[in-house]
Parts: sequence; C-alpha cells; structure tokens
Amino acid sequence: MSIVADLLLGILMLFSVRRLLWVMASWLPRRTTTGTGCLPEVLVAVAFRNEQDSLPRLLSSLDALNYDAGRLSVCLVDDASTDASTDLAVTWARERAQVLLIVLDKNVGKAEALNRALASAHGRPEVMVVYDADQCPRPDSLCRLVEPFVDSKTEAVCGYRRPVPSRINAIAAYACLEAWTHQLINLAAKDALGFDPPTMGGNCAYRRLALERIGGFPAGSFSEDIEVSLALIGGGGRTRFVHAAVSDDEVAASFRHYLHQRLRWSRGLVASRRHARGLEAAFVTAGYLDRIVLLLVIACIVGGVISPWWLVVYAVPASTAVVTAIVRARPEPWLACTALAVIPAMFVVDVLISVIAAVHIITRQRMLWLDRRTAGDRPAGSTGLR
Repeated sequence: MSIVADLLLGILMLFSVRRLLWVMASWLPRRTTTGTGCLPEVLVAVAFRNEQDSLPRLLSSLDALNYDAGRLSVCLVDDASTDASTDLAVTWARERAQVLLIVLDKNVGKAEALNRALASAHGRPEVMVVYDADQCPRPDSLCRLVEPFVDSKTEAVCGYRRPVPSRINAIAAYACLEAWTHQLINLAAKDALGFDPPTMGGNCAYRRLALERIGGFPAGSFSEDIEVSLALIGGGGRTRFVHAAVSDDEVAASFRHYLHQRLRWSRGLVASRRHARGLEAAFVTAGYLDRIVLLLVIACIVGGVISPWWLVVYAVPASTAVVTAIVRARPEPWLACTALAVIPAMFVVDVLISVIAAVHIITRQRMLWLDRRTAGDRPAGSTGLR
C-alpha cells in the first residue's frame, strides 16, 4: 500500500508543479510576431448542424471581419441539419460570391465536415480558419489569428475563446472559470515558453499544406483539434496561442450539456494519445487524470495511509491558478463572484464526472453527439451540435 501511496503522491506533485509553472509563465511577456504586411489567402470553414439560433450571430460577425475580401473565402458545411439552419445558410451564401455552401444529406460529424470544406477550397488558400457556429469572432480577430503564419514553422494557431454564458448559474460560471484557467494560464504559458499549445475546436487556424500532410482532420474524432495539434507537433510543426485574437464563445449552461461535453472531451483526449510525443503531450492526453489521483489520495488519507497535509500540495497551486485566471480575464464582478462561490460544490461535481468519464473509457461505452435542445441549454425548437 505504501508503494501505491508514494506513486499517487508523486503524480500529484507532478501535476501541481506543472500547474505552478504555468501560473508563473502566464505572466511572461507575450511573444510578438513581426508581420510582412501581406496577409495570407484564407479559407474560413464553419461546420454546423441544427444551429438556427446561433448561426445568424456568427454570419453577422463574419460580415464584420476586417480582412481583405480578395484574400478571403468562406465555406459553410451543413451537416444534415433538420431545423431552419439550412435556409439561413442558403440565403446568406446566395448574396455573397466568395461563399460556398455544402449541404450534406447524411450527418458525418464535425471532423469529416471540415475535411469536405478543405477539399472544396478554390485557389489553394494558405490558411484554413475554423469557427464554431456558436462563436462570434471580433472584427480584428482574423488578422491577429493569422499573423503568426509569417513564421514558416508555424502550422496551427489558437485564438482566445472568450467564454460568454447564455444565462448565469453554477454550471455556466464554473465553465467560464475552466475556460479562463485553461486558456489564460495553460495555453498562454505554453506559448510564452514555446511549448506548442494545442488548438481548441473553433477560433483556430491551420496551415493548409500541414493539414494535407497529416491527412486532414481525423473523421469520427471527439477531439479533432487535439489530435490535429499533436500530429502537427509530432511532425516538427509549431503551434501558437494568440490572446488578442478574440471570439466570444457560448459555454454550457445545463448539467446535461456540461456532463456530455466533459465525457466527450475525456474520450477525445485519451484517443489522441496515439499522436503524443514527449512528456508535455502525455500530460495533455491525460486529460482530467489529476482529479482521479486526488480522489485516490483522499481515500488514502481517510485510510490513514497519507497525511491530510498533502492536500495542500494540490490546493495551493489550484487556488493560485484560479485567482490568476480571474485577474487575467477581468470578467464582470458578478460573474467572478459567482464563479468563486460555486467552486466547492462544482469541484465535487467535476471530480465525479471525471470518474464517470474514466468508467466510460474503460468500458468503451458508445458516445453520441448531443444538441443543445436535448442538453437543455436552449428552449425547445432550437438545437445545436457540440
């Protein structure tokens, strides 16, 4: 039992030291890119399914992007929507010459839908930018997102997905806190240290030739962003995180949506281990393992094998990361206070979901995509694939 306890404490220490390193590094000056003044040709790709509520906001934000219209094209891929999304996309695409709309008869999933967009690109654009249907990129975000591609070694760039709750409750506030911590601490620190931060689904960009080199997005993947990032890094490519490339991003507001999202992310992170090269990539694919280890350490404490003081090793770095993330995010006071207030209860939920995710992975239970109507994030009659 002593050997097991020592192993658990060793893993806990590794996670804690890593977290403290990220907190300190997140305050380092951001790396800057010296542009050449020539913007690359860009293909903006949006894969969506049943997003009739979110789509109008995204399309309006695409119209407002400050980018040379002659070097920008858009491909919308309708992944067999069953609501009014198709009509909205058809109307918008019909009025814009640089927009291509692909309507699929069968649901193929986000990764394969993005591959269809990549294959349909005209003019061989240098960069492919991916937005989710529930995002609203800021007007200057696209220019900032593609700036790092002036470095020929840069193959993927992730912008800041600024979390925006559709309504305020414990789930949404905690989801915002997780987003702040992951992006403004973890990703910012990795970028500052040159550790190649992974991309995050939407508001990210990829060099087209690099995507083609690795065979595009892995069809059927639950975390195509992580898998692509690790594949590019494993092949010698570099990735970046650009805080200034901001896109508002709607976060989960219902327990069902939050649960399904975490289960999907956990499954995807573990599946991406085939691309992991090196210690930091292994940490990425470990996902939420630190929660499982913490639970086992608590069990050892209850059994009298480990001193309760070891909890401080986990609590101090975690608390420091939370406070630092809130300071860097500068949210509205009411949102910051709500996020801090729900931490005790929501962290328990967080740990329990991590256990459920581990069981799902071990038993290989089937996962299905869940729309927002089913998840309870939106009223009946509006749906969205996540």
